[in-house]
Amino acid sequence: MYDLFRLFDLDPKASFRITGEQIDGAFTLQAMDYLCEAKWAGLIAAKDMDVFASKVQRKLDNTLGLMLSVDGFQQEGIVAHSKQRPVLLLMTGADLMAVFEGRIDFVDLLVRKRRHASQTGNILIEFSQM
Repeated sequence: MYDLFRLFDLDPKASFRITGEQIDGAFTLQAMDYLCEAKWAGLIAAKDMDVFASKVQRKLDNTLGLMLSVDGFQQEGIVAHSKQRPVLLLMTGADLMAVFEGRIDFVDLLVRKRRHASQTGNILIEFSQM
């Protein structure tokens, strides 16, 4: 993911540790800082999203979390984290493949995901739904 962030000039930071936390990576886009969590197998459950959202919530207000799951997310987690004031955006393996196949620019994908979440509260919109 670091190389992808670097390719799109997102000022990436590789995986790092701070007291009690492991962060898979970070980047900056349009004056917004993003922490990144990537999962490469299995549907992500609400409890895993809770852990990552807690890490994001402990940061400054201009910080969002981007959670990538190649296999997707359990619906209960999407619904739970789309309520109140979401701090996560979700990306699936299909979204990532759309970027790799050149069907959408990575920055454009992120901007559209953030806009959708800002307007609807729903933290997951896949490329195929745009």
